[in-house]
Parts: sequence; C-alpha cells; structure tokens
Amino acid sequence: MANVLVIGAHGRVGQRIVEQLIAADQNVFAGYRDENQFETTPVSDHCTPVLFDLDMDTKKMVALMTDYKIEQVVFTAGAGGKGGDARTTQVDLDGAVKTMEATKQAGLKRYLMVSAAGADDRNVWVKSGIYTYFMMKHYADMILQDSGLDYTILRPTTLTDDEGKDSVQVLDQSREGSSSVSRNDVAKMAVAALASKKAIKQVVEFTAGDTAIDSIF
Repeated sequence: MANVLVIGAHGRVGQRIVEQLIAADQNVFAGYRDENQFETTPVSDHCTPVLFDLDMDTKKMVALMTDYKIEQVVFTAGAGGKGGDARTTQVDLDGAVKTMEATKQAGLKRYLMVSAAGADDRNVWVKSGIYTYFMMKHYADMILQDSGLDYTILRPTTLTDDEGKDSVQVLDQSREGSSSVSRNDVAKMAVAALASKKAIKQVVEFTAGDTAIDSIF
C-alpha cells in the first residue's frame, strides 16, 4: 500500500483516479483547492481529504507531502478553461512545475502527470481552438521529463463520461484511432502506471481501443 497524493481530486478525472486507487487498496490523500470540496471525498478508511491549493507556496506543498508521508504524486489539476489564458498558464504550467519542485524537495521520486494527446504537436494546438492549453501542457511535460523524477506522462484524447471498457489503444505518431476515451479508463491507466516500474520514464498517448489496460505496463 502506497501513500498517494492526487492533486486535482475534485476534477472529473481526479475523482475517478481517487476511486480507482481506493479500489486498488492504496492510501489516498485527495488534494482539493477548497475545503468546501471535501464533501465530495469518497467515504473510505483509505482516503483523506487535504487542502492543496496550487496558489500556495512550494514550502507548504513540501510540508504537506512530508507530514502525510506521501510516496507517489498524481497531477490531474487544470484550469478547465476558467480565467482565460492567464489562469491556464498559472495552473496547467506554473502550478504543475511547483508540484514537481515540491516533490523533489520532499525527497520523493514517483510522479504521474495527466496531460493531453497532441501536446507535442503544434499543428494540433492551432487546430484545437485552445492553443494556450496545449502549449502549457507541452512545456509542463517537457520540464517534467527533465526533472529527474520517476515520471509517467499519460496523454489521453478527448475525454468522455462513458463507462469505459478497461481497454485502450496506444497511439503512434500518426495518432490514427478513436478521437476520445472515457475518464474511467484514464483513471485505470493512471492506477496501472503507478503500480508498474515499466511505466517509469514513459510518455503514453492513448485513446479508446481494445488493448487491455493491465497489459500495457
């Protein structure tokens, strides 16, 4: 059983990651930016709500990770289009980088990032209509890869609330395949990646498909 901090636990992917980690018998610390969000925490002996606001300074992040003896960090926070480009930059780039710095300063190694398919393709950024979002994801991912942390970067295609199939398709450079994937399957990918050393230093772009998630890492 690992102590896992999920940053962005109130988000639609974050909530599912918390639930899936609990189901996998991990000890989850669900990070929320507002104490009013604590009421969404699953009732479980293996889940503790914690206040984790990306606007707080890095020292406070380090103290929280240390106090709760965190072993693995999951970043699935995002501005969600609220607050314009400035807020997207503040959360999806600077917020992410601050958590990487805190993870290192706390003496931790394992860090999983939920990013986005196409984050390395500027043509995708232009066509997307959310250029700044993809740009921030790209640079956050790049900094993570240079951080020295034992990272995994998951890059799902467009997210849906479908039930999911416990299977996905790993994409190559052509990214040919389905254009969407369920949030449930993204959460299952995150849990599977955290449990496997094979997932360390891997960037996995994926969509809905027929490859069992348990067989990917």
